Amino acid sequence: MKKIRIVQAVALMMTVVVLASCGSGRHYQSYPPPPPPRPGVSLIINSGPGMVVSRYGDGRYYYRNPQGMMYWRGNDNRYYLDRRYMNRNYHRHYQYNDWRRSGRRR
Repeated sequence: MKKIRIVQAVALMMTVVVLASCGSGRHYQSYPPPPPPRPGVSLIINSGPGMVVSRYGDGRYYYRNPQGMMYWRGNDNRYYLDRRYMNRNYHRHYQYNDWRRSGRRR
């Protein structure tokens, strides 16, 4: 009689242990997907072969990239993004301080 109760108790404990180990005690939080990458815009570009540069009516040179943004040539022969495309997000851009000077001679 004692053996049967011990065997029953052990069997019950084993069943409880097996059932408890099957379920996951961890709750995983589902995270929202990351935001889509924003296309990067260079504030300053260097001229190179294949760049089609045009002349504006007032004599300044400009380059229009495939996305339609205009870059104006500075005194250092680099092209600077037009001010109308600038917004507050670009104030943290790594090229912003150089863009703000816009190719002025030092």
